[in-house]
Amino acid sequence: MSIHLKGLKKGMLGEVTLIVGDPNRVKLISESWVKCEKVVDTREFIVVIGEWHNHKVSICSTGIGIGSTEIAVTELIENGSKMIIRCGGCGAWAEGIEPGDIILNTSMARSTGIMSAYVSENYPASADPLLLTKIYQKMKNENMNVHVGIGLTSETYYNGQGRGPAITDSLPINQGYMDYWVNRGIKNCEMETAALYILGNIYNVPVANSLVVHISRKKDKWTDEEKYKKLHRKAAEIVLSGALNLKG
Repeated sequence: MSIHLKGLKKGMLGEVTLIVGDPNRVKLISESWVKCEKVVDTREFIVVIGEWHNHKVSICSTGIGIGSTEIAVTELIENGSKMIIRCGGCGAWAEGIEPGDIILNTSMARSTGIMSAYVSENYPASADPLLLTKIYQKMKNENMNVHVGIGLTSETYYNGQGRGPAITDSLPINQGYMDYWVNRGIKNCEMETAALYILGNIYNVPVANSLVVHISRKKDKWTDEEKYKKLHRKAAEIVLSGALNLKG
């Protein structure tokens, strides 16, 4: 039995495992599945296994950030995960990407030091290209506004993403930080995908992501919360359909 995903055993996971940050999103996405069983519910980690279109599938929440994502992904792989796709949210940094759009990241730049216990700084954090292509094709077939490119995984939410907290005498923010990355082709920023991509490549498990844009940072424009939830559910269904090669 795994140290953190208590109750999960080898052979339990489905053909595809989705990972989400928010534990509440597990129910949101899995409520359309049948024969659902919650096998893990501890700290930020919830794992549900069920059936979707006659395929066994699974979903796991990771919480926010690299540390808990490294734990979840490692223990999913430890228990025989065949394919892992992060269905999460992100902030769009590049122009031309609107709140509610979908971003599929081919690879991730990352804050200095992220996953350095595993690999050197010049090791690429990249998606499985065949898996990402299948998801992209399904997204286009469903007329989703989808963008593909390189993202950034940040170790922090505030200073590491050019945000200033509402704290008197807080540390100064590098106002050019976002432009530095955008000028180098970065489309979006989030806090988990690099860990998934590196671990997937190390352990030879196909990995990808599908991120709903929550905010356009340039415009400071947010997605409506109810619309955001509905988009997560729809995007997850498209991801499963693409990963499982379902027709229609």
